[in-house]
Amino acid sequence: MTNPVNAAPIIRFPELPSVPWGKNNGRVKELAAGAGWRLSVASIDKPGAFTSFPGMDRITVPVEGELLVLTVDGAEHGMEKFRPFRYSGDAAAEAALPTGPVTVLNTFADRATTGAAVMVAELSKKNPQTLGAGQFLVLLHGSATVTADGGTAALEPLDAVAGADERPSVLGRGFAAVVSFYDLD
Repeated sequence: MTNPVNAAPIIRFPELPSVPWGKNNGRVKELAAGAGWRLSVASIDKPGAFTSFPGMDRITVPVEGELLVLTVDGAEHGMEKFRPFRYSGDAAAEAALPTGPVTVLNTFADRATTGAAVMVAELSKKNPQTLGAGQFLVLLHGSATVTADGGTAALEPLDAVAGADERPSVLGRGFAAVVSFYDLD
């Protein structure tokens, strides 16, 4: 039997506190945050304006639900599941929910100090996805295991793994968002 992974690199989604956002448009759980960046999961339960984040760049990825229509500075964007969309946190953004509520993965980065990238990857049982410092993997769909510190642990949907110099690795079947944060020098 393998030892369970040290709890530090795994962020268990069900254990995180949730708070309302906007004018009670949904709830949000913060997965991780640092100087100049934040990673969270939010439900969008009713249409309405998004919260403004001046000076930040945003990347939103629908992870549950069929379709999110996001109007940013007057331009309408139909957003399908697992497709990242980057826009300014300064922009006026409003959500429409033509097929019902959705859940999104949100990445925020201070455009003066921090860069961010989000890639949605199909997981493999043979080729691990490894994570370095400044990276996070969020399981979007399917099943996966993380190996770190000589042990393994199962991940559930919306659980996250924090990267480290020891480079934890994830194997499985399904889809995951790999989020990278980096300093702008």
